[in-house]
Amino acid sequence: MLIAGLGNPGDEYRETRHNIGFKALDALAKRFNCSFEKGRHKTLFSVFHFKGEKHMLVKPMTFMNLSGDAIIPLIGETEVSPSQLIVVVDDINLPIGRWRLRSSGGHGGHNGLKSIIGGIGEGFWRLRIGVGMPECDSGSLANYVLGPLTSAEKEIIERQLKDLSEMACMILAGMGQKAMGRFNGKDYSPSPEPSPGQPEGVVLKKV
Repeated sequence: MLIAGLGNPGDEYRETRHNIGFKALDALAKRFNCSFEKGRHKTLFSVFHFKGEKHMLVKPMTFMNLSGDAIIPLIGETEVSPSQLIVVVDDINLPIGRWRLRSSGGHGGHNGLKSIIGGIGEGFWRLRIGVGMPECDSGSLANYVLGPLTSAEKEIIERQLKDLSEMACMILAGMGQKAMGRFNGKDYSPSPEPSPGQPEGVVLKKV
């Protein structure tokens, strides 16, 4: 399989919300003990083995909106079918601490996904990692996703990424549907602190 994490190249984008796809692939490279090198079609790639089969991690270096320019020809050369592609992206429609794995679907307004779908259709795996919506007065969506993660957001994302290798291994082993059931409902955000006198583990609801 080919696992692609989408983002923007350059140090100025390294810690932004829009580069969570790159962060996810760094976590997988660490888990599978492999490193990235320059590849064809403006990519960084890394090869690893799992259960005797070869797989690839790919970071497009084309900037987000042109991700398909890197991924589509690479799929053609490696003869990977769309169903053997996993794309990891940020998602403003999911709150921080949540993620959603799907085996197909539309782009949901994400330009990186839109670029890939335009070349191979919608039949590939995608993992959307929530970055939440900006506050009403925080400026444009572009400024928000290209803004840096806060320290609290980084902690939550790092907590999620510790589970990413387990999810990836399940998909690589042909258990993608089970991975969806296991991880899609999981919330990595910290639980609210209990109010004084409130039993631990009980969260009071507003009425």
